[in-house]
Amino acid sequence: MSTASILPSSAEWSMVSLAERDPFSTYDELRRRGKVVWDPGMDSWLVLSYDICRAIETDEATYRILPVDAPAVTFEIKGDLARTGVSSLVGEEHARMRRFYLKLLSPAHMPAYRVGHVLPAVNHLIDLFAGKGSAELASQLAFEVPNRVMGSLFGLPWKDDALMADVSQWHKDIVASLGVKYANDELNRKALRASAELNRLFVPLILERKDRRGNDLISELWTRAEAEYGEVGVDHLVGIVRELVIGAGETTANAIANAIYLFLSDPGLHDAVTRDQEGTLNAFVEEVLRLFGSVQWRFRKANRDVTLAGVEIKKDDIICLLHAAANRDPEHFACPHMADLKRTPPTDHLAFNVGPRICLGMHLARLLIRETLKALIARLPNLRLDPAKEPPTFRAFSHRSYGPLHVVF
Repeated sequence: MSTASILPSSAEWSMVSLAERDPFSTYDELRRRGKVVWDPGMDSWLVLSYDICRAIETDEATYRILPVDAPAVTFEIKGDLARTGVSSLVGEEHARMRRFYLKLLSPAHMPAYRVGHVLPAVNHLIDLFAGKGSAELASQLAFEVPNRVMGSLFGLPWKDDALMADVSQWHKDIVASLGVKYANDELNRKALRASAELNRLFVPLILERKDRRGNDLISELWTRAEAEYGEVGVDHLVGIVRELVIGAGETTANAIANAIYLFLSDPGLHDAVTRDQEGTLNAFVEEVLRLFGSVQWRFRKANRDVTLAGVEIKKDDIICLLHAAANRDPEHFACPHMADLKRTPPTDHLAFNVGPRICLGMHLARLLIRETLKALIARLPNLRLDPAKEPPTFRAFSHRSYGPLHVVF
């Protein structure tokens, strides 16, 4: 029997069967089994409840992150051999590195990033297809914007199409391994090759900027790290740079694609956002993040035996915080499957985590989504999905987005 034919009501059912398939109706069926459900294919407890997900993410004394006891291959794949990336640290070390990251990615930096890096990258990419009358906006725009922006911030030749395509593929290979807890040997091998390529790209640049500072983010990392975090070496900077790049890459690319899809597929939302590219657009971005996310789930481990929604969780059991389901929890959200531009508060979702692990790049991610949509509205006012081409579907597994996004204008 194929996994796709097993019903969610069965104890043998696994979320693995939802790869490349729209999962949301299945999550609604799965809720009938409870708020916390064992998944044999994922070897973890799925949490579908918004409130329980939020409680777990804000309680690091009871629930630890997987990197705490992860095998060495995890850090090799992440490029964080010094184990200084904020996602790998705990306790005071985590808090100290988090404060360091926040100074680099605070809202105060966004206006300068917008003018110096985001707008040039977005407009350059639109220039490449604006005169052709059609495009595929997932591959030609959404999945290009974050890599080009981060390339610009780090002082890479971000207009080099071949290099940026390689960087994008390397990150896809790493994310595929991450999404299954680094448990697939073949995915790990691909991810390790990708990690080695990324190190070959970034290590020479990091070494150069150690002694010759410029106006790029790597130079700023060296300067700020030494002044505010303490003594750091090349391995520390590699881990930080690699984490920033992947954090702003695949996840934000998916979010941009989802925003474009919803904007073009719902006439009411399209008109509302076009009329008001401030408050309404901001609310639209939050609903895109709530409805579709990008990262579909995150993992934790129980530090002791606990009970969740009547389910006994044993010490060291893996818990999958299924944000894609929790962000549509009918016990928390009215009309959970609808985009509501008046939902209050608009940021009441789990797309960026909550608590001490909330995404430090969320301000940059929101900026990239907003500015990509604003540029499309300004430059391609007749933009629409191409009815003659393959319609978009909700693709992939752990990191999802709608595509292909064939458009005409």
